[in-house]
Amino acid sequence: MITSANMDDLDGDSPVEDLETVFNKAAAYLPSVATSLPQDKLLFFYARYKQANEGACNTPKPGFFDFKGRQKWEAWKNLGGMSKKDAMKEYVSAIADVDPDWEIKVESEGGPRTSWVRVSCLLPEKDDIKEEEKNSFDWVKENNVEKIKNLRPETLSEKDENGMTLLHWAADRGYVDIAKYLLEKKINVNAQDVEGQTALHYAAFCGHLETIQVLLNHGADPTVQDADGLRAEECGDDEGIRKFFHALE
Repeated sequence: MITSANMDDLDGDSPVEDLETVFNKAAAYLPSVATSLPQDKLLFFYARYKQANEGACNTPKPGFFDFKGRQKWEAWKNLGGMSKKDAMKEYVSAIADVDPDWEIKVESEGGPRTSWVRVSCLLPEKDDIKEEEKNSFDWVKENNVEKIKNLRPETLSEKDENGMTLLHWAADRGYVDIAKYLLEKKINVNAQDVEGQTALHYAAFCGHLETIQVLLNHGADPTVQDADGLRAEECGDDEGIRKFFHALE
């Protein structure tokens, strides 16, 4: 029988079924210790769980605003073509590093208390913000046009901790009505965040063609480069978006 103790002794002929059994138990055990683990360790488990179950990363890169989603995607993407078997082996070995007695605890408690299909998710962000505690950025994220229209003029140009304006957030999510309102109020269409990206970069990356058109109609500069020297049209993978920008030249 394969256990985490003899995981390193596995050869190419070892039964995958036994490895999967140990892996599934390890995956089910993770939630019981997840709250004590640092973010990089959770990313390690997440990436190998995805690799073991789905193979190499096959999903589009999340939008600029989704920082945690991008971390998870990059951790998975960085595993490249690692085999599912190696991903399971590394996962189980890492669980043993976190808690050498995990298998004993699982057996003594009659098995994991959590379904294994729910494991390896990073701890969710709290979204239970009270209404009175919400700010202008929360209203944009909720696409609440009326709340945005009731904001003081000086609030419309505020930036968050990442240098993003309300227009950046509206462009990222494709909220055209909010973008139009902000632009009508003369918010700086070419304002850059801490990475040098404008709202046009965000809209292009996420493939929001209508938002791109609105930004350009209000003076967005497609030649602005971010910190990596990329223009908006170079940020996304959507061929249709690139052709749209090329048609402007």
